[in-house]
Amino acid sequence: MGVRWDTYGRFAERIQAYNPWISTAGNHEIEYMPYMDEVDPFKQYLYRYPTPYAASESSSPLWYAVRRASAHIIVLSSYSPFVKYTPQYKWLKAEFKKVNRWKTPWLIVVMHVPIYSSNSAHYMEGESMRAAFESWFVKYKVDVVFAGHVHAYERSHRISNIEYDVTGGVSCPVPDKSAPIYITIGDGGNQEGLASSFNDPQPDYSAFREASYGHSTLELINKTHAFYHWNRNDDGKKVATDSFVLRNQYWKKRKLEENDLHSITPTPELDAY
Repeated sequence: MGVRWDTYGRFAERIQAYNPWISTAGNHEIEYMPYMDEVDPFKQYLYRYPTPYAASESSSPLWYAVRRASAHIIVLSSYSPFVKYTPQYKWLKAEFKKVNRWKTPWLIVVMHVPIYSSNSAHYMEGESMRAAFESWFVKYKVDVVFAGHVHAYERSHRISNIEYDVTGGVSCPVPDKSAPIYITIGDGGNQEGLASSFNDPQPDYSAFREASYGHSTLELINKTHAFYHWNRNDDGKKVATDSFVLRNQYWKKRKLEENDLHSITPTPELDAY
């Protein structure tokens, strides 16, 4: 089992040695295979990808937070217990209260399983985590949530489904200016191929979707604006395909000083969110 991990590690070492990486565990990292005497979930992953979890007072390396430049980045574990009273639930509740938007204006969440996806692959697998955490994402004005798992690309509008419960309320996502944008970026490459089957019709909450290999970049310009780009890589070359101006959730409604805006003029070809 470890040979495959080491092969990939040697392949990626030239990049990983010189660039900071933030990792989150997915379903392929669980590797619970009793028939191969592999009974410790995440063993190979945890041996090779240490995380700074202790610095954020997490009890597990599978969920943690880092502050990088002007961003507070929270990494969650889709395959660890996260419902009420569990360690991850209690940690996230405390971590959101520590976020200082004056020091780190941008609040970003990373997870493996998307909680909004219109692809038929792994459809609604993130629903339980959505029910557990989405209200906090809205309350604390998370700017963007990145996920993988689905081998395709999709970006949502700002929507939420926090009013729904089993006895009543709105039962589908609705526009919500306080909600984050959800981005599924599981198209970096894999041996299983692309998840090319999307549910039709495309739901209203889905702003853009495409089953292509690619990668994205998020450039934080200042505390109020950022530029996001998704680039298609199907032919081995970077082709800019989806882009928009991201407005900071916390600061967009506050009175901005003149020097906060002088360098930002959204171009006509870019949507602003």
